[in-house]
Amino acid sequence: MNMKTTLLFPVMLPVLLATTLAAGAAEQPLDFAGNAVPRETRADQVIVITAATRHVNVTGGSVVRFVVGDRSFTWNFQNGVAHVVPFDLARIAPPGLVDHRVTTYVSDNPLYQNN
Repeated sequence: MNMKTTLLFPVMLPVLLATTLAAGAAEQPLDFAGNAVPRETRADQVIVITAATRHVNVTGGSVVRFVVGDRSFTWNFQNGVAHVVPFDLARIAPPGLVDHRVTTYVSDNPLYQNN
């Protein structure tokens, strides 16, 4: 590396990381965040999605039933994925169920954290 490259690297690194994270949000595999489970699975939490809902907060290691009107789906969020980039709930919902952007934030379950 020459001197100009060495000086430019610390300046460009945050820009590169932000761009990579933004691109990763669209490309992130959904099975990393969890998986769909049968409707009859007991849910730890029920979240009702309305036209006013803009974001949801869920905890890793929990089963969440999302209710949209008279339809619903259930998702088992894996623990240890809090570093997952927030994603649009429509990515895990059945097609056409969520008609607007609802950002999903996953936090680690403190019960499973090592001290």
